[in-house]
Amino acid sequence: MNSDTKQNIIKHLEGRLSSEEKAVFDEKYSKDTDFKKEVDDYSFIWRQTELLKQHKQYRTQANWQKVSGRIHRDRLRTRIWNVSRTVAAILLLPLLAATVYLSLWGLPSQVHEEIRISSAYGLVSHVILPDSSEVWLNSGSTLTYPRVFDGEVRRVSLSGEAYFKVKSDTEHRFDVAVPNLLTVSAYGTEFNVSAYDDDNVVETVLAQGHVELTAESRVLADLCVGQSAVLGRSGDLKPLISMVNMDEKVGWKDGKLIFRRAGIEEIAKRLARHFGVEFELRGDRLRAYEYSATFTTESLTEILSLLGKASPLNVQIIEPKKQNDHSYPRRKVILSIGQ
Repeated sequence: MNSDTKQNIIKHLEGRLSSEEKAVFDEKYSKDTDFKKEVDDYSFIWRQTELLKQHKQYRTQANWQKVSGRIHRDRLRTRIWNVSRTVAAILLLPLLAATVYLSLWGLPSQVHEEIRISSAYGLVSHVILPDSSEVWLNSGSTLTYPRVFDGEVRRVSLSGEAYFKVKSDTEHRFDVAVPNLLTVSAYGTEFNVSAYDDDNVVETVLAQGHVELTAESRVLADLCVGQSAVLGRSGDLKPLISMVNMDEKVGWKDGKLIFRRAGIEEIAKRLARHFGVEFELRGDRLRAYEYSATFTTESLTEILSLLGKASPLNVQIIEPKKQNDHSYPRRKVILSIGQ
C-alpha cells in the first residue's frame, strides 16, 4: 500500500475527505477486496487506540462520586415532591372553602374595618363616606366610620364639629353618634353637630330635611329647618330648642367665622379651636362686651387687632418655648380690658 492510499484511509477515519474524494474512496472500498481489508484493519486499530485514550482519561472514583451525588439529589427531589404533594392535598379543601366564602360574602376585615379621620387646627376637611354622603369636618374634630356600611343603619361617630350632607336612603337610617350621650338620626338631609369633648353642651342644627335626636332609647326631639337643639352633658335629657342664625352656625364649613352679638368667651373658644391656640381671659369686665363680625381670611393677629378697635381690649401673645421633650406647647393669648 502506497503512502497516498494510507493517507486517504487516515483522512477517512478522521472524517476529512472531501465529497469528491469520499465518492472515489467508497467506490474503491466496494469493489477492491484487498483495499477493503486494509481499511477494516486500520479501522480496528484506530478504534482500539481511541478506547485506550478514553480509558486513561477515565477517573472511576471521581465519576462514581458524581453519579452517587446525582442519585442522592434525585431521591431528595422525589421525597420533597411527595411531601409537598401531600401537604397541598391537605390544604386544598380549607383553601377552597375560604375562597368560596370570600367570593360570596367578601373579606370580613374590610367590612368591619373602621376609618378615623381627624381635621388639624386651622383646617376644614371634606370627607366622602362609603354611601356617597358628604361630611365637612371642623378644626380639631375627629370622625370615625366603617369602610363599608353594612346592615340597616349607616353609623358614624363624632368628636368635635361636623356638617353632614346625607345621601338619601329611606331603607337605611343614618346615625351620628356622640359617644356616651345621644344619636342624631336621618334618612337624607343636611345638619350640623357640634360635640367637642371640652364643651358642656352638644348642639344640633338642622339645615334641610328632618332629624331625630335620641338618647337611652328615648326620642328627645324632632327638629324643623332652622332649629337648634342644645343638650347638656350633665345627664338631663331635656334639650333646649330654638331658632338660630344658620349662617352663624354653619358658616365655618365655607371658611367663615361669623359672630352675632357674641361674648368674648364664645369668641375665644372658637378662635382657640380654629387657630390651635390657648386663651386666658383676665377680669370680669371682658364679659360686658359683645361683638358682631365676619372673618374669612384674616390671621389671628388681624382678628384680635380688629376686636381691639371695637373695645379697650388688651392683647398679649406668648410665643411657645421648646420643652424638655423637644415639643412645643400651643401659643397662649391673654385678653384683658384696659383701665
